Amino acid sequence: MNPIKHALASVFDVSGLNAALLALQRAAFRPHIRCINYHDVLPEHRASFEGQLRFFAKHFAPVGREELLAFHAGNWTEEKPGILLTFDDGLRSHAEVAAPLLEKFGMTGWFMVPAAVVRNAPGGEVWDHTVDEETLDYDGLRRLDEKHVIGCHTFGHRRLEASLSPEEIAWEIPAAKRKLEEWLGHTVDVFAWGGGEEWTYSAAAAEAIREAGFRISFMTNSHLFRPGDDLLQIQRSNIEAHFPDVVARFGLSGFFDMTYGPKRRRVNQITAAS
Repeated sequence: MNPIKHALASVFDVSGLNAALLALQRAAFRPHIRCINYHDVLPEHRASFEGQLRFFAKHFAPVGREELLAFHAGNWTEEKPGILLTFDDGLRSHAEVAAPLLEKFGMTGWFMVPAAVVRNAPGGEVWDHTVDEETLDYDGLRRLDEKHVIGCHTFGHRRLEASLSPEEIAWEIPAAKRKLEEWLGHTVDVFAWGGGEEWTYSAAAAEAIREAGFRISFMTNSHLFRPGDDLLQIQRSNIEAHFPDVVARFGLSGFFDMTYGPKRRRVNQITAAS
């Protein structure tokens, strides 16, 4: 944990700024969805993650696929803002720790999976990839698919910078989509960009995402999602399962929406449909 971030979060919490900013967002940007991205949810972080979910359940309405599409179309009947929880990298803990806790609180997880990390998958031996016991196995992937949303996170957890060749882009985007669809037996039209650094976004990759038929795409440049916003440019705010409560609440406050603003506008311009 960055000590400066922790100290700033504590100041925001003790001073009441976190609560005030959440109330301001609710009043000024009604309705809206706050999208979060997580990574690993280790067993030792179960208690802190459950505390975060309890806070979300009290102050937000959970958002699954149908709720997101309805919201985008202007159909939102909840008094509370929405909360959409994504989990990147196709990790074993997502099936074993995160999913049961999400289900306890009646929440949907959006699990972003790089195809190449899935262990024991049919045909997985034919490409060069690295897996270990910390990644999701094929049975875990299919279990998650029963109650949650599976999205594509490239084939090999690749950053989609402008230097990639057309062949590399074809492997990381449409080929990854086809492989997940083959395993799950249904369309996968949710995508999440890898990395998040500004240089990892490119116009060529954005066009490939659109052409592959993805309907929803997540980025990591912290901003609220409003009705009518571009479903292929949904911004997420980072919170991790081990974050103390004050830091998790700080991540919801909107502070990072402001600090990410210039980068977000540049990325949105790069990846916008021509």
